[in-house]
Amino acid sequence: MMKLTTKLLTGILIPVICFSAVALESCNRSGSATEGELTQVTEAPEIFPDYTDVTIPPNIAPLNFAIKEEGQNFMARWEGDNGQIMEFRSRKGAFKFPGRKWSSLLAGNRGGSLKVTLFKEEQGKWVAYPSFLIHVATETIDPYLVYRLIPPGYETWSAMGLYQRDLTGFRERAIIENRNVEDNCVNCHSFNQGNSEEMLFHIRGSMGGTMIMSGNGMEEVNLKREGTLSAGVYPSWHPGGDYIAFSTNRIEQYFHARPGRTVEVMDRQSNLILYHRESGEVTQVPGTEDDRYMETYPSWSPDGKWLYFSRADADEKTPFDSIQYDIYRISYDPEEGKFRGEPEIVFSATSQGWSASFP
Repeated sequence: MMKLTTKLLTGILIPVICFSAVALESCNRSGSATEGELTQVTEAPEIFPDYTDVTIPPNIAPLNFAIKEEGQNFMARWEGDNGQIMEFRSRKGAFKFPGRKWSSLLAGNRGGSLKVTLFKEEQGKWVAYPSFLIHVATETIDPYLVYRLIPPGYETWSAMGLYQRDLTGFRERAIIENRNVEDNCVNCHSFNQGNSEEMLFHIRGSMGGTMIMSGNGMEEVNLKREGTLSAGVYPSWHPGGDYIAFSTNRIEQYFHARPGRTVEVMDRQSNLILYHRESGEVTQVPGTEDDRYMETYPSWSPDGKWLYFSRADADEKTPFDSIQYDIYRISYDPEEGKFRGEPEIVFSATSQGWSASFP
């Protein structure tokens, strides 16, 4: 195993742009949209994103949005259960809320609701749309979310990376960018039950391997062993942290000229492996070794006593549009570090003409 220092973690701050820059013309102006003639309509406006009747945590970032309607001026009025009222105007219908005022509004209405009323002005006359509610939960959200950013195309790619977003605002920070690893592909990141001290991600290419971080250390592991189809993908940490389940897959890429038959990638073979972090040993998950079935998407139960996965009764000769998956599981003894019995079906999706994935 090769030890890799944490110098790969770039720590570069990347700004996030939400909507076009729209001047916040006014706020907290009581009655600004009701001066003069006001018409009430019954049809709700189209807004993006659609926040109608959602429940949000009290520490979430401002819900910036845009009204997808024609008009010369727009206004949004927010009324809290505590009597707090905030009004914002925009010429183009895009609203970007000040962070401090937004935080104050949520804090004052924690466990309550916000009534949102939207207005638009056309030829000097104001129109009021039906109000909708946004509910504010009492529980806060874990502020960090990690994701991969990649251009939205499957044919090719260049720049990509893993980033974390602070959900209480719009701060985004790079964890690793592929320019730091010879422009290789970085993917399939995973945390042990959300613990930021235990993380892994894959690198594909000249520096290929699985990078596993524990505390302040990081190591590169080659999960491709004799008898396995590939290096590990689709990881799932056992809650104890000693074992990580992966699928190994032989993947093919397809491009169809006929409309309606757009398939990007698919498995031709797949099965499951278990990696023991202390010994470095890779073993096959019982019942998934042969090619009669294709198994993928492993996922441990919270108590670590079951490994769930998707299984298809298919092989490399099965037409791509005939591959359907059911949900299976196999018993695991955490104390002995061994699987027990044979895989058993949990949900038969194929019997209903469906396919199930990502248990």
